[in-house]
Amino acid sequence: MCLLVKQSATSPILSNEWLEDFYSFNSDGVGIMAANHGDLIIRKVLPQSAKEFIDFYHSEIAGRNCAFHLRMRTHGDIDLDNCHPYEVLTRSVHGIDLWLMHNGILSTGNKADESKSDTWHYINDYLKPMLSANPDFAFTPAFAEIVGEHIGSSNKFILMDNEGRQTVVNQSSGVYWAGLWLSNTYAWSASRSASKNPIKGHKKQVKQSKEKPDPKPIYTSKYASNYGYMDYYGSGSGLDNTELDYSEWYDIACNEVDIYLDDMIYMGFPHAGKLSSSKALDFIEKFSLEDFKDICEMVMDKAINEEWFIKVMTDHKLALECFPYLSRNNEYA
Repeated sequence: MCLLVKQSATSPILSNEWLEDFYSFNSDGVGIMAANHGDLIIRKVLPQSAKEFIDFYHSEIAGRNCAFHLRMRTHGDIDLDNCHPYEVLTRSVHGIDLWLMHNGILSTGNKADESKSDTWHYINDYLKPMLSANPDFAFTPAFAEIVGEHIGSSNKFILMDNEGRQTVVNQSSGVYWAGLWLSNTYAWSASRSASKNPIKGHKKQVKQSKEKPDPKPIYTSKYASNYGYMDYYGSGSGLDNTELDYSEWYDIACNEVDIYLDDMIYMGFPHAGKLSSSKALDFIEKFSLEDFKDICEMVMDKAINEEWFIKVMTDHKLALECFPYLSRNNEYA
């Protein structure tokens, strides 16, 4: 589903553990855009390992006022052309270089050319016609509002030009952590200290950056905790507890399925919440309980719609095509 990150030159340098975590969720390409003395610097790479991404981060990203994007393929081929950012306008034609990064799945799709991503199509079908005659409109509140409503809050854009001007579309749908703005909480092992409001104070940002990645708790829904459910098994428990036999694990999984499906109905996603428990458990046995919960939270974050959720839960081949990282969690398959 991708991770889009905005940082300043003073943002703390991330540890290799956090970089490995980011890559483990999003391994289909990395890109950066940053302005430098009137030029827009674009770098893209298809790292074949976490180490390659870490090396790219330290050489191209760390310590820069920039935006960077880690891709998990949903539409289009895995190649540099489909790696973010994407060109929107060029200085030779429009007076500025303007590029864009995107996180989410656009309802406008990529039917016209399935080798290209949904982002590429959106730029060519909507943004270029809108901005060609008035490039500066991209940096107005009206632009962010109009485009944000059109793409929906589950989608986020960052646009940057060669002078370093930036616009974040649907910024309020992201989170702040360790001096960064991040587009979501499902495409990384999101810290409990991440906030909907900017984190003030460099010392606090540095402290957050020194946290260790921690897999999402297995027994507590972040939505359930807001609506009165109890954590039946104690905070911090996890599926990797080697003392659990299969029957104990199965009972826990059944309980978690009930909690999450009830959560989705409560949150206004009745179609997704009516997924049969047997289908949910089949998915969990093929992949993992953590993966089931992550995808449920994508629905509740409006990152994917209910119809797509049902398809992913019931078609395991499609699930792997959409979320290749699922293959790492199939210990009960």
